[in-house]
Amino acid sequence: MKILIAAGGTGGHIYPGLAIAEKIKTENPGAEIVFIGSMVGMEKNIIPQYGYPIDYIRVRGFERKASLETLAAIKGIFDGLSDAKKLIKKHQPDLVIGTGGFTAGPLLLIASRRKIKTMIHEQNAYPGKTNLMLGTRVNRIAISFKEAGKYFPQERTFLAGNPVRSDYHQIDRSELRKNLNLSDTQKMILIMGGSQGAGSINQSALSLIASYKDQDDRVIYHLTGKDQYESIKKEVDHLGLSPSGHVFVDAYSNEMHRLLGAADLVISRSGAMSVAEIQAVGVPSILVPYPLAAGNHQEFNARVITDPGGGVLIKDKELTGARLIQTVESLLEDEKKCQMMSQITKKQSIINAGDRIYAQIKKLMENE
Repeated sequence: MKILIAAGGTGGHIYPGLAIAEKIKTENPGAEIVFIGSMVGMEKNIIPQYGYPIDYIRVRGFERKASLETLAAIKGIFDGLSDAKKLIKKHQPDLVIGTGGFTAGPLLLIASRRKIKTMIHEQNAYPGKTNLMLGTRVNRIAISFKEAGKYFPQERTFLAGNPVRSDYHQIDRSELRKNLNLSDTQKMILIMGGSQGAGSINQSALSLIASYKDQDDRVIYHLTGKDQYESIKKEVDHLGLSPSGHVFVDAYSNEMHRLLGAADLVISRSGAMSVAEIQAVGVPSILVPYPLAAGNHQEFNARVITDPGGGVLIKDKELTGARLIQTVESLLEDEKKCQMMSQITKKQSIINAGDRIYAQIKKLMENE
């Protein structure tokens, strides 16, 4: 079986594609998988690390305002369609899978026209534009939140969830806290804003860190994102907290499951994968959706957790240091509420997303 996976742009599109590929290879070691991406996204650096071959098409995202970049993006559509035709001819795939983003559009469109089996995976509660356009053309649509189902043809759509690594479903909280030297009396707060960082979260976090300057029963792990690390680290140093036994600042972590598993509370943006990881671990959360996300999809994602009571939603424009301090303390002082939030969040997790997706792939390939 020859499979092309179009997964490009951001990690939110790339990592689900990798998880799907891993599941396919586990179930069908003989399957040949090639990723399709663009030279302007993160995939050119990430995909090769996992040992998969990658080919490229010429596409790029649209700017929100008309500009020369917009004209270049329009030209990119035609370039992308041309490249997609060549790649389909070159690889002769049995199945083409797209995980959203502008990379997936041309490839899935050409594949559907050629009557090649197609599937898309939508990570968000409110679908992205590419997947919305492809929804009437592809054979199967895997959604991660039931809230997305109303945007797609019902007969082709199934609830899959967001596939996350098994590490997130095998959390030993006591062991993880022991490894971080956390005592039973300490509350650990994890702050994260995504790989690029979130300015509003980072700035409000500085107020929170300052308020806990002399409280070693509050342990903070602050992941700033690579672009803002130096400036935030400098601010923390000015507070006299570096080095510190209860405040840790880093750009990012390659072991997020360890930090989430040990945390009593997480403060985060609400990208699809962050939400899926928070659900898998079942950690109470304060979610601050990125306000410029396409279709406001991060707020839709956040509300999947916060509306039932699994977390607290604070809109970006309403986030201040004072509000963050008040919200964090009110939660940490209410252990019973945090336990309830944890249970609500964990209950929403779909632990067998990879199995569900592979079952549909198998069914699709058998119905040729």
